[in-house]
Amino acid sequence: MNYDQVYLRNIGIFTDRQQARLRQAKITVAGVGGVGGIQAVTLARMGIGEMTIMDPGVFDEPDMNRQYAAMKNTIGQNKARATAGLLKKINPFMKLNVFEHAPEQRAELAGLMRNSSIVIDAIDYRGFDYKVMFAEIAREQGVYNLSAPIPDFGALLMVFDPRGMTLEEFYRAPRDRALWPEYDIPLVEIMGAKRGSRNLADFASKKRPYISSNAGAAALAGALLGTEAALIITGVRKPADIVSAPRATYVDLLSRTFETFNAYPGNRT
Repeated sequence: MNYDQVYLRNIGIFTDRQQARLRQAKITVAGVGGVGGIQAVTLARMGIGEMTIMDPGVFDEPDMNRQYAAMKNTIGQNKARATAGLLKKINPFMKLNVFEHAPEQRAELAGLMRNSSIVIDAIDYRGFDYKVMFAEIAREQGVYNLSAPIPDFGALLMVFDPRGMTLEEFYRAPRDRALWPEYDIPLVEIMGAKRGSRNLADFASKKRPYISSNAGAAALAGALLGTEAALIITGVRKPADIVSAPRATYVDLLSRTFETFNAYPGNRT
């Protein structure tokens, strides 16, 4: 197979030089479940040259409604390993580094992320302290950290500029780091009353132990984040035009709306 032939249809919206940047780029994806899997697939189809994926989780039945590699034959399998099998078929030119664990030591995680062009935080809501460590390393390495959860029928794109607002400030984290392992991200507050829903409110109040989600929103998150990452890597998206924290981008398929808004109107607690 020939790389230029496989990605021929990219040329026209990307130049040959911009496509070469995608081929030379490395992406690190932390979590390949509900959103990380489709985001990894989207970038693989863009022609990314190297990708590192990590996830200690295994697929179970409730994952099948939205997680890209969750299928009858992958139930019980490690998410990173199962997703890797699909990625290799989608982009046979891509160097793929697969980790079936989440490195607990900062030095190991930093080494795994080193030389990334972009990193993607698809870490579970319940792992806030790990999200912060991932974000801190991205900041130290000077790379953009992208995340796109899927509340309701939409996707919320957040971009953390290494020179801008920190992730812990954006998420209103308590100043005491000892509280971070059990900290619940205040999605209701971040989304604001205009974009809030009973679904998010029920999760925040612990009436439901998960945020209801669906395949359409997951596919949207893949398109929204994957495209933004490719635009940043190629330089089509200029630094001055990147919507980064405290601003965020929200696309809602139910209300048919697309907006950027200030997701941090309040003060840190």
